[in-house]
Amino acid sequence: MLNKLIFKYIGKVLIAFSILLLVPIIVSLVYSENILNFIVPLCVSLGLGILLNCSNSSKKTLYAKDGFIIVSISWILISLLGALPFWLGLDISFVDALFESVSGFTTTGATIFDDVESLSNSILFWRSFSHFIGGMGVLAFVMAVIPMSKDDKSMHVLKAEMPGHSVAKLVPGIKKTLFYLYGIYLGLTLIEFILLMVGGLDPFHSILISMGTAGTGGFSYLNSGLASFSLFNKYVVAIFMFLFGVNFNIYFLIIIMKDIKTALKSEELKVYILIYIFAVLFVLLNTYNMFSNMSEAFVNSCFHISSFMTSTGYSIGDVNIYPAACRIIVLFLMLVSACSGSTCGGFKISRLILVFKTIKRDLLKVFHPNSVHIITLGGKKVEEETVNATTTFLSLYIFFIIIIMILVSFDGFSFEVVINSVFTTFGNVGLAFEVGSFSIFSDFSTFIMSVGMLLGRLEIFPLIGLISSIRK
Repeated sequence: MLNKLIFKYIGKVLIAFSILLLVPIIVSLVYSENILNFIVPLCVSLGLGILLNCSNSSKKTLYAKDGFIIVSISWILISLLGALPFWLGLDISFVDALFESVSGFTTTGATIFDDVESLSNSILFWRSFSHFIGGMGVLAFVMAVIPMSKDDKSMHVLKAEMPGHSVAKLVPGIKKTLFYLYGIYLGLTLIEFILLMVGGLDPFHSILISMGTAGTGGFSYLNSGLASFSLFNKYVVAIFMFLFGVNFNIYFLIIIMKDIKTALKSEELKVYILIYIFAVLFVLLNTYNMFSNMSEAFVNSCFHISSFMTSTGYSIGDVNIYPAACRIIVLFLMLVSACSGSTCGGFKISRLILVFKTIKRDLLKVFHPNSVHIITLGGKKVEEETVNATTTFLSLYIFFIIIIMILVSFDGFSFEVVINSVFTTFGNVGLAFEVGSFSIFSDFSTFIMSVGMLLGRLEIFPLIGLISSIRK
């Protein structure tokens, strides 16, 4: 049974979401485009939000399961409401509109549109804006601007939404923590926006690409991706994709705490950098002869590895030219992705480190049964509960990928198309081998992959928690 406190939280989220819908309305007015596409979801969101927010509850405490339920229902409702501008303004089915909406908010960037250049400016903005909203988390934004509960009881909501194996307050109070994180998020976005304009891009398109990069989303306003960008802007986007893949706690330590030494000791950051360097060199050595010069080959490798590894999905060329060895490396990057506490999707490097350390510990126990081995991450002991949760998450991650692959395979496409489409949607990447537009799939597969994107972005547990609560 869902208590009224949960409805009250969801109501606040919907009210905040209705306010965010004012931004694309302003864009529509600037470009003299139809605002009705956004007025309708705004009214629905605001009306439903006010109705739910009026719920009075004697319960004042939130538990972990409540956080899962709030996050799951909120994301489902926002995805449905976010689909309305596509459905009302374009000649597409609601399933396709939902796919595009989910792809936007989960920062996946996979699209059902064959010709994005035919879309209106307001729709293009809405696609990129959904990346920006979903990047740091919809509920994280709401908690940053609206008081949701006293004594930081809403920490369970933050933990249920923020990506990674753990979420902690950087300073006393969730609101202050989120204030700093959003300040860093907006600051990096603004810097990229300015640099793209310096590189010759106009303000409107600069903000679209900056929002897509910040949320590690990948919706482009060009059919050719970012292939026509200048060399300078290609490097700008590649660098900022990499930067948004870093745990934001690192930026907090460097910018706010001025503690560079501690930040650079991060084990996850070191592994992230090493994997990136290895992948770039590997792809470069296997593809340099496919380009006219080494400079072109280098920017291609740097850009696409940044894009795949951070689950952004931008492209500056045809990745289908990659040989099998490179594709295997890329598929691994698509699933693992970047750091916890970043705007990226995927399994996360911190969890990968924990999995390998757990395997090492268990192997040592086989040969030395009486020995004691403590698993650490970043110099700190990892509780056994966290280790077990990581192992469970890995099992569920693999399980759902297999299930979704089986369901999508009924469309009759080749194994490579199926595995790439599922990996890229579940990992919230968007860019895939052998798959351009996702309009090729049936409504059934499109819906299943939409569910997969939500599972991947919310990291499975919240949706399972919601289903478990409904069953009770």
